[in-house]
This record gives sequence, C-alpha cells and structure tokens, in this order.
Amino acid sequence: MPSFKPEKTGRQKGKVVTELCDFNQLGLDFVPTPSYSVPPRKETELMNPELMETLEVKIGELVEKYKALKVENTRLNEEIERLANGREGIKSRIDAILEKLDGI
Repeated sequence: MPSFKPEKTGRQKGKVVTELCDFNQLGLDFVPTPSYSVPPRKETELMNPELMETLEVKIGELVEKYKALKVENTRLNEEIERLANGREGIKSRIDAILEKLDGI
C-alpha cells in the first residue's frame, strides 16, 4: 500500500524548488495568477431572515398536508374495508339465490 509520508531523499529541508514554466512556449494564452481565489465558506454565510421565514412557512404547510393526507388515507382504508365486507355480503346473498334457483 503506498505511503503518504514524504520519501526521505537527499533533499535538504528548507529548500523549495519551484520550476517556472513559460506558458507561451506551451501555446497557452493565459497568465497564471499568484494565488487562488477563495470562495466564502458556507458556514460563515448567514441566511437571509426572509428566506428563513419563507422556508419555515413552506415546511409548516408541508407538515399540515402530510397530516391531512395521513387522515384521508386512514379514512379511505376504512372505506375500502367496509366496501369489501359489503361485497362479500352481496356475493353470499347472490350465491344463496342461485342455489334456490337450481333447486327449482
């Protein structure tokens, strides 16, 4: 497994060798910048209070819709069960009538 520790070579600590590159020789037309731009960290950015309130309202509405859908789902499941029981009752009555007709 490769090690991430620097190899011990004959280099002296403190000496940093930087190789300058002539980008024009490479056919590149950009100029390197001495440092990178640092984007702001997300942890340091503050959220707009208006956006926070809007988010809270939307989450509240979503929770209310979820609760309403849960209640409706329970009601519909009860209705399905009631209709299934009614169907079984009708089916048994029809079977009884057909048996009587066969006896005639």
